Amino acid sequence: MGFVRVKGSLGSADRKTVKEVEFLTDTGTFYTTIPPELAEELGIKSAATTKLVLADKRAVEAGISLAYIKILEREGIFNVAIMDVPEPLLGVSTLEGLEVRVNPTTGKVEYSRPYGLAVL
Repeated sequence: MGFVRVKGSLGSADRKTVKEVEFLTDTGTFYTTIPPELAEELGIKSAATTKLVLADKRAVEAGISLAYIKILEREGIFNVAIMDVPEPLLGVSTLEGLEVRVNPTTGKVEYSRPYGLAVL
């Protein structure tokens, strides 16, 4: 399929600081992950730490916080991991929360269903 990148907005949970960023979609990761420098620039501070297992099976510690994320025309507040990554990674928890998916045929992000709360 290759790499799928999508432009979106990222900011502090209170939306005081928001900027447009390009995310690399990563359907193999739960958290959306951002570099510490970007988190600091946007005022996103770690509220807790957690251990994460990387694709190469290494366990690392990462900061966890809340951030505002907007992809296509959908927006919300989501958990993000703050750790050393070369670029922002858009994880599956945010994709599912915004009800968008990666289409492997077109290599684009698209709506997966009508937007709204789902409880079933």
